[in-house]
Amino acid sequence: MADKIVVDVLTLDSYQCAACQYMLEAVSALPKHIQDMMEYKEWNIKGKEGIGKFLELKGRVLPTICINRDLVFESIIPTYEELIQELAKRAPKSFADALWKEYQKSIEV
Repeated sequence: MADKIVVDVLTLDSYQCAACQYMLEAVSALPKHIQDMMEYKEWNIKGKEGIGKFLELKGRVLPTICINRDLVFESIIPTYEELIQELAKRAPKSFADALWKEYQKSIEV
């Protein structure tokens, strides 16, 4: 689907770097109904593709989460609420309402 949210996770290597693993996990642990709204991929800079994506997105630090090409979380692992909020801000209208509802639900006490 062309209107999915694109999430790129820039890492050194999520197998050997704990912070990179946690950053990737923040995205991969999202509930299925949210993952259905997005496409995510880890780009590790140990390979040419990863280096290319890092340069293309103008990455500055590792790890970083980019949402629709915006550098959003640089070396800061987001909470569930923070990640949902940033996804909702950048989501196509078809997904934004559902994400804002999810965000509201997550902050209710």
